[in-house]
Amino acid sequence: ARTSPKDVYGLVLVDALSEGLQDAETSEQWPIQRKLMEGNVHESLALYPALERVDPDRSFDQVRAAPPLRSMPLTVLSADRPWGPQVPSMIKAGKLPKDVPPDFGYVTDAAQKKAQEQLAKLVPNEKHITNTNSGHEIHKEQPRLVIDAIREVVEAVRNGR
Repeated sequence: ARTSPKDVYGLVLVDALSEGLQDAETSEQWPIQRKLMEGNVHESLALYPALERVDPDRSFDQVRAAPPLRSMPLTVLSADRPWGPQVPSMIKAGKLPKDVPPDFGYVTDAAQKKAQEQLAKLVPNEKHITNTNSGHEIHKEQPRLVIDAIREVVEAVRNGR
C-alpha cells in the first residue's frame, strides 16, 4: 500500500505483524522475539503461524523506509485472547525453547497491543476492532468478523469514503 499507492484503495489488517512489535520491545526482549520469529520454532507458535523464514529487522526497516500510507479506508482487527498464559506449558511441552522466559508471552501480548494501536493510527478515521473474541488466528476463529470488515472497506471504497 505504501510502495504502490495507486493499486491499493483500502486495507483490512488482521492481527498484522508490524514494525511496531519491535518498537514496543526493549533491546533485551527483541532478540528473543526475533529468535522465535526466525527459527523453526515458529511453526508451533500461535503468534506467527503463517510466517515463512524472514529477516524481521530487514523487513521492518523496509517498511520504515517506505513513504507514508495515504489516506484510505482501514480496519485493523486485533486479537484479544492473551498468549501469555500459554507460554509456560509450551516450553514444558518442547514447543518453545527452554531458554524463553516463562513470562515472555505477556511481553509479546503487551508489545503486540501497542503495535496494533500504532497500525490503527496509520490513517485518519480508521476502524480498530479489539473485541474479536479470538487469538492470533482471527480469520479461522472469527471468519465472519473478517468477512464483515472486508465488506465494509470495499463499501467505503466504492462510496468514495
